[in-house]
Amino acid sequence: MKRKKTRHSASPKPSTHRHSAKTTTKKMQNLKQIETIFVLMFENRSFDHMMGYLGLPPYSRDVEGLQNAVDFTNDYNGFEYPTFRLGNPDQKLADDPPHERENIATQIDPKGDGSNTMKGFVRSYSKVREIDPSDKPMVMGYYSAQDVPATHFFATNYGICDHWFTPIPTGTQPNRLMAMSGYTLNDKNQSLILPKQDLVYDWLDRNKITWRVYHQGIPFFTMMDDWHLNVLTDNRFRGYDDFQDDVLNTDEPFPQVVFIEPRYTDAPHFEAPCDDHAPSPITPGQNFLKRVYSDLITNWDRWLKSLLIVTYDENGGFFDHVAPENIVTKPRNGVKWNYGPFNTTGPRVPAYLISPFVKPGAIYKGVLDHTSILKCIATRFGNGSYSQEVDARPVGDIWGALELDAPRGDDADFPPPPSDAGFTPGTFVADTDPMPHAFKDAVTKAMTARRADAQEKFPELVSHFNL
Repeated sequence: MKRKKTRHSASPKPSTHRHSAKTTTKKMQNLKQIETIFVLMFENRSFDHMMGYLGLPPYSRDVEGLQNAVDFTNDYNGFEYPTFRLGNPDQKLADDPPHERENIATQIDPKGDGSNTMKGFVRSYSKVREIDPSDKPMVMGYYSAQDVPATHFFATNYGICDHWFTPIPTGTQPNRLMAMSGYTLNDKNQSLILPKQDLVYDWLDRNKITWRVYHQGIPFFTMMDDWHLNVLTDNRFRGYDDFQDDVLNTDEPFPQVVFIEPRYTDAPHFEAPCDDHAPSPITPGQNFLKRVYSDLITNWDRWLKSLLIVTYDENGGFFDHVAPENIVTKPRNGVKWNYGPFNTTGPRVPAYLISPFVKPGAIYKGVLDHTSILKCIATRFGNGSYSQEVDARPVGDIWGALELDAPRGDDADFPPPPSDAGFTPGTFVADTDPMPHAFKDAVTKAMTARRADAQEKFPELVSHFNL
């Protein structure tokens, strides 16, 4: 769907989705040929921050990026701060910009007429760092092709989405819950272990759809009640080092839905995190994304029947110029945290669609958010319905982006990714980085219930918290 270009003073706009008979037929042809959907979600970067450069020379792609960068400024204390190219992608950033609900409200800068100026990112960042008129606040910075070789490879050889938004304008936990449930019990990050709520894992089990999680470090839902024990004992949670062997294994059925998790900055870790969560550098995440793709294409037959969806949970406080969609998200009745409704989505985030059914260099312009993943899964492996909330949400289901009737078929269509670039630190000292109390709460409960399993599977949990 072609959309009118918007700048940071965008006014409210309806979300519409039109499908011709030809599009629907093609969608169903593609749908039946995909046997596995892979989902990889990174952390805390915005679209303009990671992909906006595609709109600039020498690329000048038909993407809603930074081609009008001279117009994109944020004001603070009477000074205007423009966008600029960041420096070394191997370098740890100075800060983790604020990105809770109240911070993102500042960033998108809503006005009384329902519009959002996207003028408050520097103002929000000033809460953690004093801003001088001569500064280049890092939240206004962006990377270019040389800095993000994996991003550029996939944007050139596969597809990206330039209107993928976070479902709600708040932080990590609620947006990941929206991605994995279609709703969230909390509107802000919680310090203690998350209360159990229905996850896509439960939905898949009820619908007899096979699934698996491959985690580079500690899975996110270690922080959820009950699942903090399941990740220790359920064989469907496997270390990422098993991924390539399992992809190559043709002696046992491969799952229909696979979730891949990077090593999180906010989780206890011995090795370098690769989730892109600031202040971590982005090079490890770029290299992890290339590794996932390289491992997946080792089984050619499986690859030709696959779709890899890659996105980010939220913008992490980094600038994006496109106003959020006016989609209202209300809490469920009777939830513990009776928070007020969200009146818009959150800002845009990077998103890749990597599949033999995606044209090289494709840019999908339909409106999507994390619940589109649930719609995608339900359309392919269920009866087309995920839940009342997800079904009613006015966003697409991803399948319209798969434009080819049949997979691209020979080696020349699938070039190998560029070799690893930059410096990836091999070891982090675990006790130097602050960790959420939720992980400690989960670890304490897991150690009490299944100490041997916890020690064997996640030694970094035990050593980090001295349990």
